[in-house]
Amino acid sequence: MATGIIDLDLTPPEQQREARGAWRFTLPRSVLAGVVVLVGLLTLGASLPPRRGIDHLLSAGGQPAAAFVLSDDALFTASFGNNPNSESAVRRWNLPTGELGWAVPLPQNVQNLVYDQTAGVLMGRSASEPKVTFLDGGTGQVLWHDESPNTVVMALASGRVLMLTDLEQQRALLRLLDARTGRLAWSREVDDAYLGTDERTDALPTRVVAADATGHAQVLDAGDGSVLTRGDLRVTMGAQYDNSPGADYLGISTFGDTLYISRRDKGAATLTAFELDTLKLNWRASVSAAGGVLDCGRLLCIGDPDGVTVVDPRDGRTVWRRPGLGLAYPYDGHTLLGYEGRDVPEALLLDPATGAVRQRLGNAVSLPGVLLRADQVKLGRTWVEVAAADGALHVVGVLETAAPFGCVLRGSYLACPTSAGPTQVWQIPLHLT
Repeated sequence: MATGIIDLDLTPPEQQREARGAWRFTLPRSVLAGVVVLVGLLTLGASLPPRRGIDHLLSAGGQPAAAFVLSDDALFTASFGNNPNSESAVRRWNLPTGELGWAVPLPQNVQNLVYDQTAGVLMGRSASEPKVTFLDGGTGQVLWHDESPNTVVMALASGRVLMLTDLEQQRALLRLLDARTGRLAWSREVDDAYLGTDERTDALPTRVVAADATGHAQVLDAGDGSVLTRGDLRVTMGAQYDNSPGADYLGISTFGDTLYISRRDKGAATLTAFELDTLKLNWRASVSAAGGVLDCGRLLCIGDPDGVTVVDPRDGRTVWRRPGLGLAYPYDGHTLLGYEGRDVPEALLLDPATGAVRQRLGNAVSLPGVLLRADQVKLGRTWVEVAAADGALHVVGVLETAAPFGCVLRGSYLACPTSAGPTQVWQIPLHLT
């Protein structure tokens, strides 16, 4: 077992300390990847000394992982093999002991791992070739694999796999399969000028939206493949997913029971809302921006190269706009978290009603319930903060690594790639008293 790497006698420099309010944050899955790319290390200081430390559990192997994923009781890693067949080694590390559970070679380059806790199935897939392998998470046994060309996995959750295979002439084959056996539940050919799902955290999507090039769409039940409704999205599909300044743009997003279309046509931007189950038009509004639409709690946030526009989801009315803001999403029930600046984005706490800055946090990395920040005095040290029952943030320990970029959190386990190479795992006290 690796030795611990925290020093709870250390406290942040006095000049970094700053009082803060309650911090309760859930990051939408649809924006998690964008946040990791945009932000650096957290420079926000702690308000109080730590009440309890963190435990270092594992240093997984002697080289960087090509991919890793956490489950409730394990870390799974994949590493590139040094052989002419690009064979990868997939390993399970048991938590909290840190012991190696099993190691399995796969005859493919594994560059992405996904774990379905419900079925106990681990999926490894390649980035450059159509190879997907499904393993038993407990034993490492290979359950089944798929090598269908032009195929991607849209979702793995709740014991099922939703797969998409591109056909000719903007047609695609959708398949739903059993995660442990690969047995086919249903399949259906659909138009795929646009194809998307209603996103659900740790659960299979309930609906799939497919549209042809003229905007005629159908909504499928993801459980059995049946058609729930058909309708007209009133747009022409095409290569319009270009959000450079002034360019025509078309983007589609679904949140809850609503489908949103963000569009810029000849300089005029609109946002349109459809009822997802019926594809009935709810409203269309002129807005000042077109771009990615994010669920901001009681509001919608539209990000474009020049800033963020926040609108009311009931009618599309613009609530406020902040130029220079690159991203915004819910921070807690009363605040938005935004990022300002291009080279080194700075995190801001924003008033949802007005867009006013409530607090500047510096360059922030945030995970659900946990803040990570770089020590400004000692390079290569990262402070870890969590929220206590009283709502205040507290330092619980430090990581002797400068690489929280790409960290993931599941339950109380925090896993991070590190500058030294091996993936590290710590246990974080999420419930302070």
